[in-house]
Amino acid sequence: MIFFLETNVYQFFGRFHAIIVHLPIGFIVLAVLFELISLKKKTDLNLAISYAYLVGALSGVFSIILGLMLASDGDYNETTLNIHKWTGITMTIVAFLLFFIKRKQEALFWARKSYPVLVTLVVALLFVAGHNGGSLTHGSDYLFEHAPNPIRTLAGMKPVRERVIDLDSALVYEDVIHPIFESKCNVCHSNDKAKGDLLLTDAESIMNGGESGAVIVGGNAKESELYRRITLSPTHKEFMPTEGRTPLSKEETMLIQWWIDEGASFDKKVVELNISDRMMICLKDVGIGLEKTFIERLDLKAVEDNVIAAIEAQGFKIKPITGNSTLLEVAYSPYRKDSITSEKIEVLLQARTNIVWLDFSSLNLQVDLIAKLGQLENLVELRMSNTNLTDVGMKAIESLTHLEYLNLYGNPISDVSLESLNKLSSLQKLYLWKTNISEEGLKNIKDHLQEVTVISGI
Repeated sequence: MIFFLETNVYQFFGRFHAIIVHLPIGFIVLAVLFELISLKKKTDLNLAISYAYLVGALSGVFSIILGLMLASDGDYNETTLNIHKWTGITMTIVAFLLFFIKRKQEALFWARKSYPVLVTLVVALLFVAGHNGGSLTHGSDYLFEHAPNPIRTLAGMKPVRERVIDLDSALVYEDVIHPIFESKCNVCHSNDKAKGDLLLTDAESIMNGGESGAVIVGGNAKESELYRRITLSPTHKEFMPTEGRTPLSKEETMLIQWWIDEGASFDKKVVELNISDRMMICLKDVGIGLEKTFIERLDLKAVEDNVIAAIEAQGFKIKPITGNSTLLEVAYSPYRKDSITSEKIEVLLQARTNIVWLDFSSLNLQVDLIAKLGQLENLVELRMSNTNLTDVGMKAIESLTHLEYLNLYGNPISDVSLESLNKLSSLQKLYLWKTNISEEGLKNIKDHLQEVTVISGI
């Protein structure tokens, strides 16, 4: 009983390590910043620098004591913990040395020579200790978790597997269960912090269980310790996740129950398991089985560089919609001295299949130019406010059946264009403010395109 109480006391005080540990970091960084300022401005900040090191070192002592208390539960990766501990202790010792050396720097030759070396050392130790502390708290991958694959490879990490959301192709563990464990469980059950000796990072570790034995009984969720823990009352001492972390949602809990009841497979596809209507709803809640948008379904080759260069030479701004996407957005500035012409449009149409966003706002477009826009077969977003678009020009736009966003603000179109607008069945948002379409015409559009949001100013 006494041992139990002592362990709880250690953990109670140890939790304050997370608060105190920022003080030595802050004061040591402050000392280094003061040093840089004094060198640049030729200002004497020696006293402030020395005391910043002293406060950093003293708070480091308290941080170390609390850290040792926190580590007493033994749930941390020993290698990472030792690196964090000894770099923190060494950093604190060096900070004390810097306090004394800074005060003697002018008088002693060896102090002047050793000072820059020790400053460099304390900064390096600060980074190493901080990184390993972050690994213990957030997992070893926290720093590069969202890094691009080339950087992950350089850091010795596996490239991120692109998650499959298509129901027919998704794997039940990789695409459904593993992401739940990653977001809700692995802060405490990873290589750097295996609470209860339980790892939830890979199939072998999961099936090995923890210090109390197996946590999953394939085919029987209610007999599985993992399922029992996540369905306890949040106030229960054995509830998972612990330490006030975000609990699993109802849908996530049901998916884990379903996965275990279906045999806890690590290699089967979702469609190989029995899927009830209720499970379909849960799967959609975590992003599995959702229909791809039109843009997501497009798989196009990149437009050749010489074509892009030719389009830019005509005054168009053209770039990928995101990152390295082969899909393009195009704009033409209304402030250019040279107007947009039929010849310019012909050059632009060399990339017609890849253009999905187009902004021709505030351009004075003639009917023959607007007619050419009907060739942009994959256009999803079209901005044509104040372009002198008439009912005749609208006939060309009606062929753009994939349009989801259309801005026709300030154009002299009337109810004659209703027929053309009603053919745009993919529309989600339509701007008709300051047009000549009547209230009756707007009602007609809303009746035909019930899912569309119409902004009319009325």
